[in-house]
Amino acid sequence: MAAIITDHFRRNQARLLVNDIKASADSKFDSPADNSNETNWPYRGNNRYAVGLGKSDSWPDNAGSVGEDATNFVVPAPTGIRQEDEDVINNLFTLKDVAGGSVKQMIAKNTWTSGRKYKVYDSADPDAFYATGDLYPCYATHGNSVYLCLSNTAVNNGFTSVVGSGTAPSVDSDYGFKISTHGYVWCEVAKLDANDSLITNQFVPIPDSPTITAAQRKRTAGLLSHVGVVSGGSGYSSNTTITATIVDHDGDVRTLNSTNPISFTPIISGGVIQRVDIRDPQNSPADTGSYEFWNGVINSDADQMVGSGLAILDRIKSINFHISDPGSGGSGETGGTGAQLSGTIAPSTGYAKNAIDVLPTWFVGINVDFEGLETDNDALALKFRQVSLLKNFVRTTESGDTSLNTLDALKSITLHTPASSFPTLTAGQILYQQTSGAKFYYDHHKVVSGTTTLFYHQNSDGEINQIDPVANNSYGIGTALNGNQVSAGVAAPGVIVPEYQSRVVSGTTDGTTDHGEFNGEVIFHENRKAFTRSTTQTEEVKLIIQL
Repeated sequence: MAAIITDHFRRNQARLLVNDIKASADSKFDSPADNSNETNWPYRGNNRYAVGLGKSDSWPDNAGSVGEDATNFVVPAPTGIRQEDEDVINNLFTLKDVAGGSVKQMIAKNTWTSGRKYKVYDSADPDAFYATGDLYPCYATHGNSVYLCLSNTAVNNGFTSVVGSGTAPSVDSDYGFKISTHGYVWCEVAKLDANDSLITNQFVPIPDSPTITAAQRKRTAGLLSHVGVVSGGSGYSSNTTITATIVDHDGDVRTLNSTNPISFTPIISGGVIQRVDIRDPQNSPADTGSYEFWNGVINSDADQMVGSGLAILDRIKSINFHISDPGSGGSGETGGTGAQLSGTIAPSTGYAKNAIDVLPTWFVGINVDFEGLETDNDALALKFRQVSLLKNFVRTTESGDTSLNTLDALKSITLHTPASSFPTLTAGQILYQQTSGAKFYYDHHKVVSGTTTLFYHQNSDGEINQIDPVANNSYGIGTALNGNQVSAGVAAPGVIVPEYQSRVVSGTTDGTTDHGEFNGEVIFHENRKAFTRSTTQTEEVKLIIQL
């Protein structure tokens, strides 16, 4: 049978990724050589996560010879194939670990805006968190808070017209309500840190362990705010009634019908139940869209909503609706059938305590700052065209480097020719070594005590290959196909292993040498136009992954 990817599943997958990154980052480890499980994690590998920058070589031209510097150039979209992942790894020039505090579950920012219509939060509506037609999602960000829309109906009028400036979400107390005479009721469910580095123009992080007092929890604990129509049925008449059987947190039973302080009134059109209003017959006209219905106060003793019936609708554990329709009285009439209702009930500890499980938090935000060249020049000032997230990789060599959380990833070779003879090259330029047949991209070179080290990378591009240059004084390296340098011959006496190597050598159970698979998994990557780094700037890299 076909599987349904639910919102709950997506939230849970986001949480698993966030928690795995946090657990790995907070363990303060440098991956063991065999990537073995740590003793405190007997059922999982202690996975290392890092953000990588790479691809100094140019993208191929678009059709019509449109180069990557053209304004209409389209960057190739990721395809998800294995070859692409291998190229992402081969293109890397630096990796930096993700810190535990730099990964969070996010929601898409839906800024409250005057002139819009907003949906009501309906736990039975799979589209509640999405815009459809002229209706915007049931939540909004405003100021430094996130709000849920608990009501959007004026008395007997269904959806309200566009919201005016007077209906902006705000609260008089933490995690309380904003009640509007226009039919909108907003509830504060999360507070945002305005200085959080993960906030972007499109996404905001939701705290996973907010500090919520007992009084603040009780403001929405087990609150019934909406009755959703799963199926409107057919054939219903004006005599249709709805009875609700409620079990509260103490196990007590409340039965509500038209004679109680709170009643559930079906709005029917063409025999179909269109919506159900929660009304207070003793204060008519007062329903979920009226100011009078929601205009309760915070009782200092009970710390819960009281007033026009709201005390009856909180601390609910479960609710069942029974729909009865004897028909309009005509001969042989049987009444309506097939309608199904669902109550939207807040968690037992309130919305604010559980915002991360209520809001659409199936986006994962990751933030890593690359500060100049980083320690030990592990992040060169090269153009990059790919940003990636790698998991489950190992550090291949210490190489005298004091920086354990930022790794250089380029292959390099020590050159025999003096630095004064080194030609002018640009990153991404192709170099050749005729004797070995090696073809590779030049990235960078440095001179220390008269010795020149050349850094390079190779990928699946047909213009190059993945043959490493041979360490031999008589094997020249150059820009010409015959390996002759444009200004002087260059020879190579030694190949240097970087801190991160795309493939690692490890021992096997039979005692032979295994050159292994690629070093790590590409969890996510983004292709982009070339971005130029400098030695004095910090790249604030933010990845948003949708689960």
